[in-house]
Amino acid sequence: MDRSDPEISSDIVEALSRDSRVNTARITVIVNAGCVTLSGDTPTLYTASIARELVACVPGIRAVCCELEVVRPAGIPADTDICSHAEHILSWNASIGAREVSVSVNCGRVKLEGEVDAYWQRSRAEALILDIQGVVGVINKLVVIPELVPGDQVIASDVKSAITRCTCLNHDDITVEVEQGLVTLSGQVPSWWSKQNTPQLAESILGVKGVVDRLVVEQS
Repeated sequence: MDRSDPEISSDIVEALSRDSRVNTARITVIVNAGCVTLSGDTPTLYTASIARELVACVPGIRAVCCELEVVRPAGIPADTDICSHAEHILSWNASIGAREVSVSVNCGRVKLEGEVDAYWQRSRAEALILDIQGVVGVINKLVVIPELVPGDQVIASDVKSAITRCTCLNHDDITVEVEQGLVTLSGQVPSWWSKQNTPQLAESILGVKGVVDRLVVEQS
């Protein structure tokens, strides 16, 4: 059953208002034909990511456009302090292997460069930076160079198996293509939440160097 825009908007506002990590007074929600736009400001990129996750769980959404901006209050850390903090966080996260990661900061925008062994490490490194005070953006230039490189057919088979194990998806509606470690997902998924989370199933597979998301939310 199709849901009306007011119904979707009401559920989004309720979801945001019940989460203490989000200040709903600073966020405006607009819904048009199931397409959601979030505007306003947040104290960190982490808060913006939480808002997107909460919205993704609301049924009936076809797309989400997040226009939330990070407000940099007076007394924010200098770029050098942000850089030092980011390097410290990455160095203490044993799963990333930060020896091959370099950090630079310009006007609150953090750039990550270097090499990691797996695609999920690339995503994890970016996620760790989101909650640092003063960060307004992350430019992720990390390159994935796996120590072990399975063939594309093996990677495709592993990704398909991961999708099949996910009971919220109809694996017959999703096509997986792999070329030199780059995974392309296409087809239909039942919800915006599924669209947001299905690529993560591919990210953790050994040998994946990148994920191209061409999934669309099926219309009821």
